[in-house]
Amino acid sequence: GAVKVLDFGLAKLNGPAEAGPSPSDLVNSPTITSPAAMTRMGVILGTAAYMSPEQAKGKPVDRAADLWAFGAVLYEMLAGKVAFDGETVTDVLAAIIMRDPDWTALPPATPPSIVRLLRRCLDRDRRRRLADAGEARFQIEEALAGPGNAGSAHARATRRGALAWAPWAIAAAALAVAVVALAWPRDTAPAASMTHVSLEAPRGGALSTVLRPALAISPDGSSVVFVATVAGVDRLYVRDGHQFDARVLEGTEGASHPDISPDGRWVAFIAMNKLYKVPIGGGAKTELATVNDPRGLSWDLDDAILVTPQSVGGIITVPAAGGRAGIVTTPVSGTERTHRWPQMLPGGRAVMFTVGDFANPDNYYGAKIDVQILATGERRTVLHAAEMARYSASGHLIFARAGALFSVPFDPVSLAAGDAPQGLLQGLAGDSTTGAAHFDISPAGTLAYIAAGGDQALTRPAWVDRAGRIEFLEVPAGVYTDPSISPDGRRIAVSVVAGGGRDIWIYHVDRKTFTRTTFGGQNVTPLWSADGSWIYFASLDPSDSSSTIWRRRADGSRDAEPVVFLPHRLYLNALSRDGRHIIFDHSHAATKASDIALVPLLRDAVSTPIVATNAEEFTSRPSPDGRWLAYESNESSRSEIYVRPADPGASGRWQVSTTGGREPKWSRDGRSLYYRFDNQLFSVAIESTPAFENRTPVQVLSNVYDPRIETGVAYDVHPDGRFLMIRLADENAVSDSIRLILNAFDEIRKIGSGK
Repeated sequence: GAVKVLDFGLAKLNGPAEAGPSPSDLVNSPTITSPAAMTRMGVILGTAAYMSPEQAKGKPVDRAADLWAFGAVLYEMLAGKVAFDGETVTDVLAAIIMRDPDWTALPPATPPSIVRLLRRCLDRDRRRRLADAGEARFQIEEALAGPGNAGSAHARATRRGALAWAPWAIAAAALAVAVVALAWPRDTAPAASMTHVSLEAPRGGALSTVLRPALAISPDGSSVVFVATVAGVDRLYVRDGHQFDARVLEGTEGASHPDISPDGRWVAFIAMNKLYKVPIGGGAKTELATVNDPRGLSWDLDDAILVTPQSVGGIITVPAAGGRAGIVTTPVSGTERTHRWPQMLPGGRAVMFTVGDFANPDNYYGAKIDVQILATGERRTVLHAAEMARYSASGHLIFARAGALFSVPFDPVSLAAGDAPQGLLQGLAGDSTTGAAHFDISPAGTLAYIAAGGDQALTRPAWVDRAGRIEFLEVPAGVYTDPSISPDGRRIAVSVVAGGGRDIWIYHVDRKTFTRTTFGGQNVTPLWSADGSWIYFASLDPSDSSSTIWRRRADGSRDAEPVVFLPHRLYLNALSRDGRHIIFDHSHAATKASDIALVPLLRDAVSTPIVATNAEEFTSRPSPDGRWLAYESNESSRSEIYVRPADPGASGRWQVSTTGGREPKWSRDGRSLYYRFDNQLFSVAIESTPAFENRTPVQVLSNVYDPRIETGVAYDVHPDGRFLMIRLADENAVSDSIRLILNAFDEIRKIGSGK
């Protein structure tokens, strides 16, 4: 046979492009091997049969193109034919872009793990492709060490099968080494101890990267626990050692934010507003505490768990064996809103955490990292503009900042950090609304992280009918929140996040036009007047947490005008039926609780509370006749939907949801009340004459809400009964793998030294 040598380093070349491949010999069409050549937009370089789809389209390429080429060569060595063929170069490129390889051409004895490796290498979506050549080598070595090569009676009985695939394995291992060598920058010697490995989400699922950290790595680095969404349900999964497939931890439905105990035996997690622990090997879970929309948990060294039990407030400690919680930190009243994402530092002397303030409740780009000495209560700030931090046994803090991961030297004795953070990697997945970052580092030196999935956060509004059919609006992908349909159903107001601000846009359903109505600022929660002629919205002032309610003509014929100023942060819920009041929810700086209030649309007006308790109440909606108010409350430790009279002075209340509920919305005739919980939409039949009465909730739709995105209020109801929902713009643009960097300390120290 012929020996083929390919340069897998096309993404690293620099210089002018050379001529493209000749159609006379497609498989051996010329590849660029000189460092003087490069790949640039609109230019196709490389051997045609081994080009990646992005190369074939003339797009910029990176390491992912090299992994595609590796997969194409490995496929050819196994199948005895090229993966993509055709009569002309154009035919070959079309095959690469449009067709899959003939997987049936692979030898029957090919191990399943190698078939999976090939499929990962030859995935057209470069974001789903194998992350690194080191992972290919890892998987090949794992296959070589499998049952076919074990020194057992079973191995001897199957030696013939092992010998049948050993030659390709040896060649593939050599190719993997070649990829590592050739894909590395030509002027840099790779760190021999660095290995990159990728762990996939369960088949048919995706990693859940909303609100809270989605992964944890065991202290010895041998196990990774992560949250994945499969069939609309979040659960914990464990990837042990060199096992290819992850296993589910039963009983963890609705889980988020895992953390592994110092001895590696237990996993703590949050589910349904409860703190639990479960054996990492599987078994019954144990309830430890009730929490309310928590923002952080971390085992300490004394078999207790640090927890931020709600989205506002400080940190508590909960005994891992059960028992009374104790207070660890308390935010500074009036300025600090939250202490979150805690971690006990080595020695158990001090706790480290993220501090968020009232001035920036919607993002953590300007947050700081503080440490507090437990014995004295002394606090000091060690990092500014950092969203979440973890201590590395290399003597560094690893922290997130604007979608990237950084390191900085840190002394756990003096609690002092260096003043020159260095970048470790770009494209880190996180949730800017909560300051969560999806990474962890073990004391043994393994760094685990989730890479941002390209257009991961981009959404589009869509119509969804009762059969579940989806029709996207003709608007560009973006970050959309709080959809509001006009009374006649012909226009849609929505808040669009862009450039650090939020603006109100209006979509005309018949004309399919999309018009911006505000320019600059933080403008949220648009509401329509009863006749559809006015749009009301809240403009938030991040400098002092105040808000102004504005209105403007929906047709744009007049500039926006302020209506009423309020000295707290608020979100508009609804206009009263007479159009003279607005119902809103807001948070108290002192109690941190969210309450529902009513304010007249008059300058200098004073608000009147409607629902004000120690629990949190929000997203209220009056019935079309104005008699009833539906709202969400977490007084029972989880969010449920309640209905009460809309008159602030009246009494009476009814719970209409039974297993949790969020975001109530009335039908236009007031005979049904809808609400969402997790990814399901429910309907409750309502009778209000002579007295209020609700029926049993009925599920209307499933998979209506994607937990990988955060949308504020996620839907509205059209007069014809359809639903307008915020949907993920690209179902494939999400992270589906966890990246591991073994021996990460070497890289951290090397970057820190400037080498």
